[in-house]
Amino acid sequence: MAVIFTPIALAFALIMMPIWRDNARLEAFYKRVLDYPLPPRSRDVFPMDRDVIFGKNLSGGSGDYCDYRVRITLQTALTPQEIHRHYDNASIAGAEGKAVISLYFEDEGPAGGRRVIVEAYDSHDWDGDWRCA
Repeated sequence: MAVIFTPIALAFALIMMPIWRDNARLEAFYKRVLDYPLPPRSRDVFPMDRDVIFGKNLSGGSGDYCDYRVRITLQTALTPQEIHRHYDNASIAGAEGKAVISLYFEDEGPAGGRRVIVEAYDSHDWDGDWRCA
């Protein structure tokens, strides 16, 4: 019986190891984004809007790349320029390199304040995870 199941278990492990590794990288990346200090007078009041994605070529293009993207939505009293200054100095480690930070702003709401989407992104060449091939 072990003669049959051992090769199956080994094949399963070989296929799953890159998936487990990339899932762990995504989880660690997500935690680093959430741990980065928020700008002053800003709150993370939209946890249901968080978006954590791993996949192939999320930013478009061609090739076999593994992409990691984390989005959070903040409510802020700051201007877009102040938010940009805060995140221009951000040094958040991505899955393999330094994360690229993009900011998307909504107009100020009637109750004051505005929403800003903070998107952290990182990518690397394919390294065995079939989801990126």
